[in-house]
Amino acid sequence: MIKLTDIYGQCIIPKNSLLFRGHNDSTINDCMFFATKHWVASAFNRKTIQVWQTKKDIQILFLVDDINANSWTHSALPEVFNSLFPSESKPDFNDLDIKHNDVNRRNKLARKLFDEYNTSGWLTSLENRVELEICLFDKQANANHLELIDIVDSKNKTYFKDSLDRIKILPSSTFYKKINQTLLPKSGIHLDEKAHSKSYQEKMKNWIKIEMQNGIDRLEAKHYLFNLRTKLKI
Repeated sequence: MIKLTDIYGQCIIPKNSLLFRGHNDSTINDCMFFATKHWVASAFNRKTIQVWQTKKDIQILFLVDDINANSWTHSALPEVFNSLFPSESKPDFNDLDIKHNDVNRRNKLARKLFDEYNTSGWLTSLENRVELEICLFDKQANANHLELIDIVDSKNKTYFKDSLDRIKILPSSTFYKKINQTLLPKSGIHLDEKAHSKSYQEKMKNWIKIEMQNGIDRLEAKHYLFNLRTKLKI
């Protein structure tokens, strides 16, 4: 059996991490989606946001295939489904085809990953955007891993920190090779990883300054803009 963590990498969500859910139903079930940012969850529920806390460390798959210069991420979810269910595979599947458009397809994948690959979920892009989302599966495992600690107004800023900052991400070696190709300048001149990171960090500092000029506190601005490139320093 192939080891998916070798191909895609893995994440460790530490105990006491906060995850945000824009959902009216707080029932624990077999497949639960969370944002790492409060304001991202509010896009799915304009009224209230559920705040969940992890009761123990949770190991999940890292299913981001690529990141572009603007920090937009590309999901590896279709690739995983196609590889595990070749008779049902389609080359034009996108992540919504797997996780949303066909619930049976999503549940089948989640069950296989949990039962046969010993993983409790995944972290991937939110529809190939900058923002990320986490899916945790198996009702009993979720009951053991998670606790609902608060329900707040969607505009409440108590929980402004991005939980991605606490999550340990261990991408595969091929991930970094692909990223270096993606971030290759139009000039064709190769830059090392430190040069990519330094250039992006300078841009981030300027963006934080702009947010501060708009009245946002520095720490809040940092977490508002925090993303996978700043997390991995690429």
